[in-house]
Amino acid sequence: MNLNWGKINIAIVEDDKINYYLINRILKKTQAQTHWLQNGQQIVDFINQNNNPDLILMDVRMPIMDGIRATKILKESHPHIPIIIQTACVIGSDFDDIEASGCDDYLFKPIISEQLFEKIYSQISSKL
Repeated sequence: MNLNWGKINIAIVEDDKINYYLINRILKKTQAQTHWLQNGQQIVDFINQNNNPDLILMDVRMPIMDGIRATKILKESHPHIPIIIQTACVIGSDFDDIEASGCDDYLFKPIISEQLFEKIYSQISSKL
């Protein structure tokens, strides 16, 4: 797998600073450019301001706007941007909500770097 992603922009939507730092640290190995947004409203605004990341890593539980709602909004207006939901909550209807969001893939926390690389690569390989 090619991990030279220097031309790839990834938006990390995560309200927890430690989780963001962990994901960002893992992604440093790829040389991808990252942008940190702390809730669903911020990523919707970011995209509406003509920013076009190659991929979005979306947390589910966040203040202001959760990741499920943000994913639904973004998939309506920007279906070409891959969204990988990352979450620690997969109890009961949570998983159904993730599948209904329109996301392109999902990842469960704790994040395992090899799984993160594989899931991202499957979405961006055509851009490398």
